[in-house]
Amino acid sequence: MDLKRLEYFLLVADYGSFSRASSTIGVAQPALGRQVQRLEEDCGAKLFYRHGRGVTLTPEGELFAERVRPLLKQLAQAADGLAAERPLCGAITIGLTPTVMSLIGLPLLQKLRAVAPGIRLNFLTGYSGYVHEWMVDGRLDIAILHDARRSQHIAVDPLATARLFLVSHPRLIVKAGFKGRDSVSLAELDGLPMALPSHSHGLRRTLDQGMNKVKASLDIQYELDTLTLMKEVAIAGIAHTVLAMPAVAAEVKAGKLRATPLVSPELATRLMIATSLNRPLTREGRAVLAQIRPVLQEAASSAPVPLHLEVH
Repeated sequence: MDLKRLEYFLLVADYGSFSRASSTIGVAQPALGRQVQRLEEDCGAKLFYRHGRGVTLTPEGELFAERVRPLLKQLAQAADGLAAERPLCGAITIGLTPTVMSLIGLPLLQKLRAVAPGIRLNFLTGYSGYVHEWMVDGRLDIAILHDARRSQHIAVDPLATARLFLVSHPRLIVKAGFKGRDSVSLAELDGLPMALPSHSHGLRRTLDQGMNKVKASLDIQYELDTLTLMKEVAIAGIAHTVLAMPAVAAEVKAGKLRATPLVSPELATRLMIATSLNRPLTREGRAVLAQIRPVLQEAASSAPVPLHLEVH
């Protein structure tokens, strides 16, 4: 029997619904139904009663679940300890957005060098949409994405929440009438010249959703999928932008840029750790994964300015 079908069967049994199980594992409901149907054909018995509220196990299904569950648990534990004595070594490829790279790239490299020197870290950096594509294509072992959701290809786990700010040259703050203000409402962004990333970036989608809620629009004069140029445009006083504090902490401390919190509603971008469902993590990958949160927490607490970043 196909082990994956057995796992699907138990998930449907546990959730009591094909739709809930489907959304949890990222497999389309029709495909999940076909897998369970084939399992029923293999067993020569109906395993579920289907009804309007979902599904329940038939007597045959209950007996089958009792037999299968411990077997799958034993299989999952079969390899435990086999490689425990083997030194950690090999390459792990991580995809990060430019902001996250600037925040934890070097500290993570240094931490792994200290605790697992046999692991070689390879970094790829790009906006969240590109990093997501690399993960789906199998180029990455681990990624940190903005506002990503679980899919049939990737699993995600919340990492941190970063508040969003209007980022401006001091001269543009005065011109917009925001001098001395401790916050700016989303509605007040209407009509300001903006330089923002394209819709492939989770931050842009978050901002667009917020503007839709307040029924206001953005004057996007420059759509830039490069953080460096977007900050240079803001530093030159050409346009405002919207970013999380970690992206501009150095420029804010140096007085080159001002960062004003956005309110009504307050906006934040969520950072998610993503791993491939088609490429299980090795011991080396799990070792790297275990260091990401503490390294991010340390980087946030030692930053030159408050980063307004909450690590989960």
